[in-house]
Amino acid sequence: MYADNIPALFSSLQIPDNHTSVGLSNLLSSNSQAKALFHHKRLPDHGWTDLQIQRLLFELSVLDTNCEETVKCQATAGSGGGGFPHRWTGAGEREGRIYSPLVSQRHFGLGHGIGRSGDVMEAQPKAVGSSALLRLTLRLT
Repeated sequence: MYADNIPALFSSLQIPDNHTSVGLSNLLSSNSQAKALFHHKRLPDHGWTDLQIQRLLFELSVLDTNCEETVKCQATAGSGGGGFPHRWTGAGEREGRIYSPLVSQRHFGLGHGIGRSGDVMEAQPKAVGSSALLRLTLRLT
């Protein structure tokens, strides 16, 4: 949810602005902490709550292709184009497929892994979130 849209979204639900401002303040604070983590690449002076850590991990997991919800598929050639939304899952032997919701929750949706064949440090094109988590972890001081 984007901070600049929250007042309008909540106002449409008839939630008073003074109530929305408290929630927005919390969201902006959480976003600024994550932004500082990526910008400074150092651990914060005060530890994060479990919820803040979980939120960051889930947000990173959404960047991996195994978590993509609405990829448009092209219709077969000659059928006039178009497409349909569906849950996209790769079919390669190393794709990040997670069958069990329990396992997905335990691993925060990160199922793709890191690295590429022969080089664990190389960025994985289908696992941007996992690659970012690896690179960030290695740079934390």
